[in-house]
Amino acid sequence: MKKLDQKKIEYLMSLLQRLEYGSLLITVHANEITQVEIKEKTRIAKTGTVK
Repeated sequence: MKKLDQKKIEYLMSLLQRLEYGSLLITVHANEITQVEIKEKTRIAKTGTVK
C-alpha cells in the first residue's frame, strides 16, 4: 500500500476522535483510499437520557 499523506491521516483521526459508538469503514481501491463511511450509534439509557 502506498504511504498515506498527512492530510488523509489527519482526516481519519478526526473521524475516529469524534466517534463514541459506531464504526468507520475505509474502502481501498488500487492501493488508494477511495471512500470513507462513518456509522454512528446513539445509546439511549432506560431512564430516557441520551448518551
